[in-house]
Amino acid sequence: MSETEFAMRLGAWFVDFVDHLVPKRLLRLLAHPKFHALIGAERIEAIGGWIDNTFMLKRRQKRCREQQNDQSTKDYLESRFCANPFRMIETTPTGLAYVCCPIWLPTPIGRLDTEPERLWNGDAATRIRESILDGSFRYCSHLHCPAITGRTLPSRDAPESRAIVERYETGLARLPEHLVLSHDKSCNLSCPSCRSSVYMADSRKQERLDELSERTLLPLMREAKSAMITGSGDPFGSKHFRNLIKRLNGGDFPQLRLELISNGQLLDRRGWGELNLRNRVRYVQISIDAAQASTYAVVRRGGDFRRLRRNLAFLRELRTSGEIGRLEFSMVVQTLNYREMPAFVKLGEEFAADSIIFNMIRQRDIFSREEYLEAFIGSPDHPQYDAFVETLKAPELSQPNVQIGNVLEYVKRAQAGVAV
Repeated sequence: MSETEFAMRLGAWFVDFVDHLVPKRLLRLLAHPKFHALIGAERIEAIGGWIDNTFMLKRRQKRCREQQNDQSTKDYLESRFCANPFRMIETTPTGLAYVCCPIWLPTPIGRLDTEPERLWNGDAATRIRESILDGSFRYCSHLHCPAITGRTLPSRDAPESRAIVERYETGLARLPEHLVLSHDKSCNLSCPSCRSSVYMADSRKQERLDELSERTLLPLMREAKSAMITGSGDPFGSKHFRNLIKRLNGGDFPQLRLELISNGQLLDRRGWGELNLRNRVRYVQISIDAAQASTYAVVRRGGDFRRLRRNLAFLRELRTSGEIGRLEFSMVVQTLNYREMPAFVKLGEEFAADSIIFNMIRQRDIFSREEYLEAFIGSPDHPQYDAFVETLKAPELSQPNVQIGNVLEYVKRAQAGVAV
């Protein structure tokens, strides 16, 4: 056995060893409010980030390596292309950078504080891009990625795909065209599917994030055409992201357009005006997770459904006037809300949403096994699974503006006896 093989086997053994040991339990302990108050938010975040980068990341990568794919998925990917690794970077709260959503593609390309061009063109980024070109998509989660499960990837022979590959092969794409900025978890809500309590970065953390923006992120965005804020918290609830949006709107990035992902609670006429967003936003996604006030109060802890509806009416004005180019509503499907999926489509229609997106709740490190099993309606062993499958037959969910995401893929895999 070579030294390399030995090191790989040793590393795999270590991941298996810790997989059922301390990290996950420790993360849940760190999320407990009393422990949080005792240790302090900054120390909690530092410890949690170290555990995630050291252990949990390895677990997600291991799942990708061992994922079970049917022949139809393999055949599909051989003729498909994904532009993300060739044109985008996503930042994360743990200080790592990715070329796609870290859940869909859990292999980082480096640290955020790396020199921009070296980060974008490093060895890890090259290996990921080659996995798209050879049709294996081996670094991607074939279950969590909605473009794979929904079969919406473009052909590798499409003109746009060929143009992206040509830019890559000729070295013209020196920096990303699109950024997803998710490096601040600050949010005004504490949705149970995401976190156990409200998190707001303190002044020292905000200052460090602002410094990171000036030192690394803004130079990384020199060639960017768009930036999405945020996949980690809320752009209106984060002081850092509010500062960054003002910085981007200051005149140094005249071609850059923003894409906003928000819970909608603070996205009102006043907030829009304070951040000078007129003619700067091309896309808005509102994460809602409910169609009724009673459900919303549980799944969007800290939110006000009446306030949400007022703000959705404001967004409808922006969409119908053409001020924003696209409006989407999204739901994380779980036991608490699956029965409201058809009504959620109607909510989207009421407020002029272009599309309605569903994705299955996923296992998060803060969940106990019992909590996850109770929330994960995609399991055939769940007592309400048959009612869930029946709900998916509702005609509203077959409309062309509905993206069912990976929800149906869980059902298909369950029917085929494939582990999810």
